[in-house]
Amino acid sequence: MSTHLCNECDSPGDGNCPVCHGIGRLPGDSVSGSIDDLGGGISCSACGGNGECQSCEGSGEIEFGGEG
Repeated sequence: MSTHLCNECDSPGDGNCPVCHGIGRLPGDSVSGSIDDLGGGISCSACGGNGECQSCEGSGEIEFGGEG
């Protein structure tokens, strides 16, 4: 099995959500989502507010191949 940089991250391999750029929140009130408990913006619906790329689960790498 080999690993490759995740191209779905905000910047390839950084592990950050490409929608909120790793912050977990979106500014403004025109975006659909729920307002977080701190009132500091709207929780990112792409990552669920954790700021991690969902394709690589925040690791920045994707595994390819399998057991042979």
